[in-house]
Amino acid sequence: MPRPVPERLRDLEAEVHDLRVLPAVSVRARGRQRGRRQLAAVAVAGAVVATTAGVAFAWPRSTPTPIPLPVAAAPSLTCSLALPSSPAEVQLRVHDGGVPAARLAATMADLRARTFTVLEGPTDPAGTTVVRYGPASIGAAALVRAGLHGDVAMRFDPRRTDKTVDVVLGPSFDRLATPTETNKNLVAGGPPTAPEGC
Repeated sequence: MPRPVPERLRDLEAEVHDLRVLPAVSVRARGRQRGRRQLAAVAVAGAVVATTAGVAFAWPRSTPTPIPLPVAAAPSLTCSLALPSSPAEVQLRVHDGGVPAARLAATMADLRARTFTVLEGPTDPAGTTVVRYGPASIGAAALVRAGLHGDVAMRFDPRRTDKTVDVVLGPSFDRLATPTETNKNLVAGGPPTAPEGC
């Protein structure tokens, strides 16, 4: 049976009477100290999250080993769908397709700064921005496409035997994608798929 209310109030009054109250100065000092600890913990957690996010999204993920797929039309032809683990593994041949000379030079410098291996190719009158690649560079071409801003035509040539990816910068090409845009493009595009002929 529950105890009556007046009895419970008397017990509560006795407990409160014996309660030791700290001076206001020490209560405020403890509160400030707790606040500093919490602020430090939040700052450290934020730094860890920012660093982890930066590392996680800095470079596109890749499969551990490229899986060559045989091509039905040519039994000796194999297709590599694996994304490269870093841009340094990708060799680009950049062609002038009508882009202004200053933008061509700036884009090549920016690609080198992103650690791509960049070669200068001859003038190519494609009239638009194009990525040309062969069976050995399907994953590399997907990474290059994700790094180009705007409309880009993808052209697969099953007769190519080298791993070089050709990039023709057309007159409408304006800039490379930012690293964040590149990551979004890679996610939106999904894993590289074998083109017809692979």
